[in-house]
This record gives sequence, C-alpha cells and structure tokens, in this order.
Amino acid sequence: MTLLSLPTDILLSILVLLYPEDILLVSQTCRALHEYTLNDYLWHRILDSCRLPLDIPYVDPNHLPGPTLQAIVTRALRVDHNWRRPNPQIRKMTRLGDLDNVLQMQFIGSDWLVVLRRAPASLSVWRVANTDQPYRAALIDLPGPEFPLSFCAAMQMGGREVLIALISGTRSGTQLSAYSVSLKPQLDDDASAGPFTLPAPTVICRIDRQDSEGRFYEVHVCSHTIAVGIPQFVDHVLIPGAYRILIVNSTTRAQCLIDPGFAEVSSKLLFNIGRYLIFQQLAQLHFQVCARQLVLAAVRNQSTVVVRIHDLPAAIFNETTVNSKWSESLESPNAEYESSAISDVDYHLSANSMRNTTHISFVAFHSIFSIGNDVRVIYSTFDSHSLTCLDLGPSRQPPFACPFRTELGASPEIVSLGETGQRAVWLERRWSSDEYTLMKAAFSPNRTDGNDPVVVQPLFARHLALPFELHTCRSLAFEEATGRVSLALHTGELYILQF
Repeated sequence: MTLLSLPTDILLSILVLLYPEDILLVSQTCRALHEYTLNDYLWHRILDSCRLPLDIPYVDPNHLPGPTLQAIVTRALRVDHNWRRPNPQIRKMTRLGDLDNVLQMQFIGSDWLVVLRRAPASLSVWRVANTDQPYRAALIDLPGPEFPLSFCAAMQMGGREVLIALISGTRSGTQLSAYSVSLKPQLDDDASAGPFTLPAPTVICRIDRQDSEGRFYEVHVCSHTIAVGIPQFVDHVLIPGAYRILIVNSTTRAQCLIDPGFAEVSSKLLFNIGRYLIFQQLAQLHFQVCARQLVLAAVRNQSTVVVRIHDLPAAIFNETTVNSKWSESLESPNAEYESSAISDVDYHLSANSMRNTTHISFVAFHSIFSIGNDVRVIYSTFDSHSLTCLDLGPSRQPPFACPFRTELGASPEIVSLGETGQRAVWLERRWSSDEYTLMKAAFSPNRTDGNDPVVVQPLFARHLALPFELHTCRSLAFEEATGRVSLALHTGELYILQF
C-alpha cells in the first residue's frame, strides 16, 4: 500500500501531525500530494497550533482558504528564519518623510502606522503596506492649548476603521480623547494611484479630569473598549490605594470607574541626591485589555511581578447603558500567578493585540544597579475565545519562564514587545562606553524542533553602515508578524526597516 492509496481522511490526519515546514516539503514531492497540502481543513487545523506570529487579515481565519493560509505561514517561516540569524538581513529600508518631534508610534497590523507628534501637535495614519510608496492616509490636527502625551490605537469594523484613544495634558489636568478614522476609501484604492482624499476623523468623546481628581496616565484599546489608568499623587508620591482604571465603551459612550484592588501598587524610591528624592512613578503597575478581560500586573516588594486576570464589568458591554457613568470594584480574579524573585525589576507588557490572542507576556529587566543583569520573559496564557482562564496550577507559576544574560552595566531605553510576546526589540544603552545597540529577541515556548527557544542578539551587525545614529532614536515601534521596525529620530527622520 502506498501513501496515496490511503483514504483522504487518513492522509489528512497524518499531515495534521506534521510541522508546517514538513508540510511544505511534502507539497514539493509530487502533484498529488501538493493538492492534499492545499486542503482547507488541513491549514485551519495547523493554524490552531502554529507557534509563529502570523500576519493574518482582519477576518475570521476559518473563512480563509487553504492556499491563502499556506502563503501566510510560509511568509511567517521566512521571517522567523531571518529573525533568528546572528545578523538578520534588512530586506528593505524606507524613509517616511520629515517628521519632527515624534512622540510615539504604533503599528496597526502590518499595513498601517500611527504617528503622534508633539509639535505641531497631530496624529497621522500612514499606509505602509507597500513600503516602496508609503503615504499618509489620515491626519488629525490636535487642538491647542492641549499638548499630547500618549495614545493607543486598534482596528475596528474588520479593518475598515481605526479607533485612537489619546491622552493630552491641559492647564488644569488631563484629557482623554477618542477618534474614529475611516480607512475604507484607501482600502479600495491603489496606493500608487494618488492623489487621495483624507477621511475626516470622527470625535467619539472627550473626557476631562482635574489634577485633584487624578491624572490620566496609561491608555489601552481593544475592539470598542478603552481603558485608561488614573493615579492620584500628593507631593509627587502615589497615594496608596488611589489608583483607578476608567473603562469606556466607544460605541455606547458608557463609562465605568473601577478599583483594581492592587495593594502592591506604590511609588518606588530610586535614589536620594541631597534633599532631592527621585521616584520611579507607576513603573510598578501596568494593565492590558484583552477581549472582555482586564490583565493587571504589579510588582510586590520590588522583586516579584504579580499578574491577575479579571473579567471586565458585564454592564460596560450592555447596549442599554448609553452615556451611563458608574463605579464598581473588580470581582475576584479568574487567575493569578507570580514570577520568581527578580531584584529591582522593571518590566514591560506585550503590545495591544489587534487580533484575538491567547497569550499575555512581559519582559522584566534587572536594574543596572544590580550585580549582573538577567532578563526573564514570562508567558501568561488564557483562552480568549471562551473568555475563561486556564488552570495555571496550585503553584501559580507561569507556564513559560525563561531567564538569560544581558550586558553588564546596560539598560533598556525603549522596549517594544510584540503582540504574542514571541519577539521583542529594545534600544540598549551601555553606560560604561555610552554606546547604543538595538537588540532583538525571539522566545519560542515549547519549541521541539531542536532550535534554541531563546535567541537574544544585536539587531544590526557592528560593521553595518546605517543612515542614522542609534543614539538619536526617540521612538520605536515593532510589528512582530512581519518583522518591521520603525525608528523615529531626533533629527526629524523616520525609517521603517523590513526584516
């Protein structure tokens, strides 16, 4: 009996057990097996277990045909192979005009880049699907006298709109503004056709807060949900138990002010210079919104990262709560775990997810004042499809933790961790030589193909000639599925590197 004489269901059951790389090799053996490897059922099953970050369009992957999914996985394998090389090849480098005073950037999938500028104060959405001819698809001139601080953006309506939540400073406090930008006119046009009409943004809401009530500090967006942190200070010190998170439904304009119930949150005294006390404010608490869940992380005793996963209040998603405002406390967490001790820790959560994800990750760095620097990457896994957390076991240890060494006397200046947490980029400063290096990392939990599950290396070879100096880097954005890195410089230049 030959392989091709097996019934179709048996043959597909065998192919499902193979790695994607092996299936691609099977497809090259003969025409008959090539047809089997394009089967829709096969690639839908592979998609569920694929360990790589995938550049999937904003549609239900189960509606995509097998050949399309095969092409997506093939591109992901090429990016992974290049990313893990000691000196990954820069396939393309694009300069994105002259953009002075860039404060923050964020990739929205692989096709769009949102840029926040401080002066002139503006938000712009750039189409970068074709890096040979990128163009600005939308522009929002921000009103004065407010000055922008930070933003977060997420796709809406299957990729036809983008929701942007912006925090700005005012004379008496802070302001949260939400904008909806239509991308549909550009999605149907040829990027090289031009000129194009900029879509007029829609202001969804503006919420002002006085300093005496607490300041808007950190904002995240997932689908139609906006979450913004509100700490309160007295003499530049965080008041214990005075941290709140405002949840806003951008569709109904409903607002819910919740108490995260994290007693661990406090200011951290870094060092004392004479009578000046230097604090690291709020590096101890971060949060993320995933589907209808809120992921909270804080540092206990300056050494242990504690992560809790809560359900968001159900009423915030109720269509009848239009323009409603109320306060409540979070219920008991669905899951909680803590990392092993990491002295004097500074950590970063994975980026806002543009698609359904089952992973929340963070990378934690030791302080440069520690003896020897370790880095730990810890994965917290929950089922975002059923919206219930997986059992993490009585030890409350994360399912994947990975320490590795970094350069002595080096500290991360800017850190960007991908959506799935499997890749990261950070700008590292080595204080002894005042040298800047752009570092890359790849983390693959449960990797069984013989390759190293952890790769940490400089992103560029030392001898590589670049049209910019890394010490001029002001902002960094990273899209892990395609390996794109965007660098905004003090000189007003902005580059997109394709790996």
